[in-house]
Amino acid sequence: MISDLTACLIVIGLGAVVVLILNRIMTVVSPPQEKTWLTEFQYAHRGLHDETVAENSLQAFQNAVDAEFAIEFDVQLSKDGKIMVFHDRDLERMTGVSGRLKDRTYRELRSLRLRGTDQKIPTLEEALAVVGGKVPLLIEIKNRGMAGALERKLYNALLGYEGKYAIQSFSPFSVRWFRRNAPHIYRGQLACNFWKCNEFAASKIQRFLIANLLLIIQKLGVNFICKPNFISYELHKVNSRLIKRLRRKGAPIFAWTVRNHEQYDDAKQYTDSVIFEGFRPKDM
Repeated sequence: MISDLTACLIVIGLGAVVVLILNRIMTVVSPPQEKTWLTEFQYAHRGLHDETVAENSLQAFQNAVDAEFAIEFDVQLSKDGKIMVFHDRDLERMTGVSGRLKDRTYRELRSLRLRGTDQKIPTLEEALAVVGGKVPLLIEIKNRGMAGALERKLYNALLGYEGKYAIQSFSPFSVRWFRRNAPHIYRGQLACNFWKCNEFAASKIQRFLIANLLLIIQKLGVNFICKPNFISYELHKVNSRLIKRLRRKGAPIFAWTVRNHEQYDDAKQYTDSVIFEGFRPKDM
């Protein structure tokens, strides 16, 4: 007859097995079937910018093109549905004007300047024109809700673009939209430790709530619904067992944001490419 302790241990053991199996199923990836251009380049975070050249500006993109670096940039919609290249939810850090980008029209946004320069917030069309297919693009979709309008407009805007590009997002809904509607476009899942990540909230209470609500995304536990082709993960966690396993499965791994040569040397042990800022990396 099985004792209560033995029965308890069996249940715990079975539970652990189930959790392990579910983890493998939920974190599944869909790596490219053959070698791609994705890992042949390193990506300038919001273009090559510095104290005089604003991030996500046309000049930053031109600098990256001139240096032959691929470019990572962010897109979101204005109030009147124009795709703008801009990272923050709020305008204040980059323009000195408070308020959210999505609450301003294209015309209103065009009157603003980036970081006291003469550079404006670019549209996607302007960014594509500057790059002109000379280097690949990694386009981050800044969507905090359900997928739809932004993803559809982005897809349509890219239809005639002849250069190389891929999309990525923290939102699994955005990544899933491209899986279902444009599976030929490479798609990546962005993730980080949401407690420490500055992307989402300022206060400790907000960080605590969001970190717990988004824990499953942090652990890439929604991959099964979007099946990303690659993973873009915060630099300090690319040596985790999960990331190592997904890389063995063939998924390209990107590290962000790499800000110096020391971080670069560390990242290249565990990743296939980097998204960098503030320095110029060597070949991986």
